[in-house]
Amino acid sequence: MKELRLKIDGMSCVACSSSIERSLGRKKFIKKIEVDLINAQAFIIYDENLTDKQTIINKIEKLGYKASETKNIDSKNNKNNKYLLAIIFAIPLFIISMASMVLDIKNELLICIIEIILLLPILYAGSQIFKRGFLSLIKLVPNMDSLIMLGSSSAVLYSLYMLILYLNEKNHSLLHNVYFESAGVIIAVIMLGKKLENNATQNAKSALESLINLAPKTALKYENNTAIKTNINDIDIGEIISIPKGAFVSLDGILLSTNCILDTSLITGESKKIEKQKGEVILSGSINYGEQFFLQVTAKASDSMIGKIINLMQGIKKAPIARIADIVSAYFVPIIIFVALAGAICWYLIKGDLHFSFIILTSTLLISCPCALGLATPLSILIATNKASKKAIYFKSGESLEKLGGIDVVVFDKTGTLTNGNLEVVNFIDKNIIDSRQLLSYIYAIESKSEHIISKAIIDFISSKNINKKIEAINIKTVIGSGIYGTIDNKTIKIGNARFVGLDSNIDSKYTLIFVSVDEILCGIFEISDSTRENAKELVSNLKSIHIKSIILSGDTLECVQRVANQCGIESYHHSQLPSEKLDFIEKLQKENKKVAFVGDGINDALALKKADIGISLSIANDIAIKQADILLLNSNLNNIYNAILLSKKTILNIKENLAFAFIYNICTIPIALGIPYIFGLNLSLNPMIAGIAMGLSSISVVLNAMRLNKTI
Repeated sequence: MKELRLKIDGMSCVACSSSIERSLGRKKFIKKIEVDLINAQAFIIYDENLTDKQTIINKIEKLGYKASETKNIDSKNNKNNKYLLAIIFAIPLFIISMASMVLDIKNELLICIIEIILLLPILYAGSQIFKRGFLSLIKLVPNMDSLIMLGSSSAVLYSLYMLILYLNEKNHSLLHNVYFESAGVIIAVIMLGKKLENNATQNAKSALESLINLAPKTALKYENNTAIKTNINDIDIGEIISIPKGAFVSLDGILLSTNCILDTSLITGESKKIEKQKGEVILSGSINYGEQFFLQVTAKASDSMIGKIINLMQGIKKAPIARIADIVSAYFVPIIIFVALAGAICWYLIKGDLHFSFIILTSTLLISCPCALGLATPLSILIATNKASKKAIYFKSGESLEKLGGIDVVVFDKTGTLTNGNLEVVNFIDKNIIDSRQLLSYIYAIESKSEHIISKAIIDFISSKNINKKIEAINIKTVIGSGIYGTIDNKTIKIGNARFVGLDSNIDSKYTLIFVSVDEILCGIFEISDSTRENAKELVSNLKSIHIKSIILSGDTLECVQRVANQCGIESYHHSQLPSEKLDFIEKLQKENKKVAFVGDGINDALALKKADIGISLSIANDIAIKQADILLLNSNLNNIYNAILLSKKTILNIKENLAFAFIYNICTIPIALGIPYIFGLNLSLNPMIAGIAMGLSSISVVLNAMRLNKTI
């Protein structure tokens, strides 16, 4: 199976995206297809043994759209200004039409000729609407363009029919039944509405576009004392790049220079400059605020921080609530075409009035376009994800954005989550079982092979001691959530929690305790300090205010977990938890019908992150956490968890408002367009032009409502 991402131009509503999904989805070689209306993209998984990508592109283009392979969202605004041409000619067309009725101008034929002349440029401007609408109709996957094409075409053809009758019969009353101005104004209003929608979409995509525009495509690869400008996709892991002053860090790497000063606001939203020391990890997306420095690359371009963020934001999948519009649109347009035709025929049989039947047909077709329905969900989600990205909150999917608002319980890991993760050894308790220098040498030999934050704290503590750093350990193995062990001089050294080294119970301490055993004999204890995050208490309080319970699940000692829980105001906490026990605890909550979010940042949290209804990672640098988490938080503001939940709640409410408006709009207007009030003696009908304007205004209303999310968080 192969994956294919296509850029698709020409989609105007959810019926367009749905028609592409339905048309291609019926093909045996298509295993999965998802079309994103807002980003104008299609994600396709296909069987390369049955077809190729060009065949897929050709099938999409046969539906009236333009398709091309792309790896990035196009960051350029839509420069198609044909809507201006339509508006320029529609205004005098409308004025002349209204003036002829108000002023009772006698030369109706001259007015009709002028209207036709003004209409022709408008029809040219909207030619793509007619083309797409016709092609979709004959492919039996009609969309919004099909309704507009049928409605405006019927207005033009009916008006020409009336004009021909007038030329034969010289009956001036026939010219009162022409609707050239309706066809022109309808097309102009629809094109203007689409331009406003596109502008709203482009504004919502601004964060991603600025990220793509800022991210350089090249870097200075340093070899043989020479800096060579190289495409970032051609730079391999282990190679060295230089970052000049003021330059953008385009790849993740280890700092080789003594130190550097970075501006990370683009990816974390925090304006404070940070200093990094030699040997520390530098993430792409940062900007060098100091002098030139050198990095040893640790990840390819697509796997670096900036690449991951772009892929995340490009890869936002539809929320389940969006499927409502997809399902409705699959049946809505063909049903409306049938209903409009049936209504027109029935009224002609009842009244024998061709003009009245024409009004019924065109008004029903035009007022029923599902633009508002199609915009109801994707635009709200796009604006919400854009708003979240400015707070360094990244949702992996529309589903995670939707589900987060329904969370009942937030379960926290402790170290690096509720605490800062800046671990420091404050004391080493030596049991004097073996020589102190030898013991520290053993510990250094094993812990130097680990990337865990506790290992780094221990190494920092031992490095300043006078020990033998050349001792080699063998058979080193990490036990996730417990510790690390290895063999030196036929001795087994274990470093980890009490249970891991074989102690029956924990020792009470306000610090995190790491035990060291040699051949199952306890030889030493590290006391490690870690401060609680300054906004952890605020987060817990805010969660409580919206009736969400907070729980700590930690592998640390009772005393240490209790201290953090008290500082944060968390009443429920559990200590000495293995990864499997965290998993069992989450499953228990879910069996009690609780919706659970788990917040963690390490490899030992992977099982819990995956099992929870929503996994939230505070560390994008850990590939395991990235893979399992649904939401990524890149900055140190823990309260962004609360902000993300609020955003989710308000987004879903906004979507429901949009959907409700779209459904109510159709429920109220379609019966009027069909002439139902006449059955009850009410002389209430819709002019086709008014119907077209009402449809355009309904879409604009949904856009404006979705844009209210910009004021959230």
